[in-house]
Amino acid sequence: MNQQILNEGIKHLVCVEPNFERFIPDHQIDFFLRPKGFKGICALVIEQQISVKAAESIKRRVFNLMGSVNSKSFLQLDKNLLREAGISRPKINYLAGVAEKESTGQFNFDDLETMSDEDARNSLIQMKGIGSWTADCYLMACLTRQDIWPVGDIGLQEGVRRLKNLKERPNVEDMTCLAREWRPFRSVAANLLWADYD
Repeated sequence: MNQQILNEGIKHLVCVEPNFERFIPDHQIDFFLRPKGFKGICALVIEQQISVKAAESIKRRVFNLMGSVNSKSFLQLDKNLLREAGISRPKINYLAGVAEKESTGQFNFDDLETMSDEDARNSLIQMKGIGSWTADCYLMACLTRQDIWPVGDIGLQEGVRRLKNLKERPNVEDMTCLAREWRPFRSVAANLLWADYD
């Protein structure tokens, strides 16, 4: 995601959905960005289903345990230290599984960069603990793909509810239908709605 894509996306979104005019910030927005590779997936797994504030705190402590945040360093960590840093046991196991696959050559993050969105998503969700939300967020935040739409995200569902003046949050199927005309800039829509939600 960069300023040019943001500008093109806003122009398209306002054209097909005039209500987006209300969501255009008068200040620079912080794009949802994460590093590529294991560090990015580590951040996203930590962020699953907890508040932004809690996630930031846990990420800081976990990353400080490693000189360089990568699969090899993660596998060498004492799991008790990770628990003390605030990561749940299931998340530790998920990340250990990803780290193991990468370090043994069964999975290569670099391969995702040349794949289509669908193929990259499918490759990621083969790994335990990496569901649709995490895979979509990796594509958007780590690979900066411009047309990603994490339909299960509560913040986005709330953003769409307000954008469309709905009585309740749309479900996953509705999220897909409502955003159809926003292609190919659904990542821009997501960043605008998240910025407003925050």
